[in-house]
Amino acid sequence: MSKDEILVSVVVFLLVALSPVSQAADLATDQSPHIEIFTTENRPISGVTVYLEKHPWANLQVHKLDAIERLENQLSSGLSVRPDEAKRQALQRLQRISSDTQEQLERTARALAAAAQLGIEKYPAIVFDHKVVIYGLTDLPLALSVYRKWQDEQSS
Repeated sequence: MSKDEILVSVVVFLLVALSPVSQAADLATDQSPHIEIFTTENRPISGVTVYLEKHPWANLQVHKLDAIERLENQLSSGLSVRPDEAKRQALQRLQRISSDTQEQLERTARALAAAAQLGIEKYPAIVFDHKVVIYGLTDLPLALSVYRKWQDEQSS
């Protein structure tokens, strides 16, 4: 879990724990869309923390798709040119993977499966309500604005 994800979790927890009951009821009826963000470590999506502060019960997931690639690069960096030695070194490195890294790899595998299931072709991609995909934007408020405009056009 990244620092941003931990911070978001703490902020959401505090907002929920400290919210008056009437405010909690108002937020629970909020019609915020289901949002899934597919991106990589080097393409962060801005506005996620602010969105979650305003919509603490929002159904929003951020999927980082490059953890497996980053681990492969880390594991293969500096390996011996001799195949037998390189294999031994790689196996030793795999055995020393932390539980946090294993968890991150599992999340990434699930994210890649979800992206395939939704038909995501490239990233960054922001998916609203399992049906509308906006590619290329790295600003959640802007993507949400585009989605709301699309919704308005569909209902006209």
